[in-house]
Amino acid sequence: MPDYSRLLIRVLRTTLATVDRSRQEGDESSRSSRRKPSSPERPATSDMRRPIAGILAAMMLSLAAVASVTPWLTDWTGSESTRDFLISAMTRIGLVIGAIWLAWDSMRRPARWIPPGLAVAGVVGIIVIAAQPKLIFAIVPLLGGLAVLTSIVRVIRRR
Repeated sequence: MPDYSRLLIRVLRTTLATVDRSRQEGDESSRSSRRKPSSPERPATSDMRRPIAGILAAMMLSLAAVASVTPWLTDWTGSESTRDFLISAMTRIGLVIGAIWLAWDSMRRPARWIPPGLAVAGVVGIIVIAAQPKLIFAIVPLLGGLAVLTSIVRVIRRR
């Protein structure tokens, strides 16, 4: 059975590379022609990623919804368990891509209210808690105290 995830990734990469090339060619041709200064610029590739993420999320979620109420996926895969697995995978992937679509603007700029050291300590704390869940009673107060300490230091530095 072919690996559909690798095939899908290859198709997406080829499509995005083609779109990038056509945009670059379009930008070069528009530079050579004279345009009015008030005409809007073509959106950059990174600006197109948010709508693409929204479309992919909607496609995954709608495909999962259609597959859960119709038997076509069972006929295609030949197994109920495979059908259930694919529906749950499409739902999860659609939800994650949808969350990325919603948070796209905030992902492009860092959170200025969190000190970088506190963010690193939070990630380390999550890793430690994942490895040893009993340490949550020591890590959470430690991170809380560190957050209070860093906010006090920030207030003192501003003066």
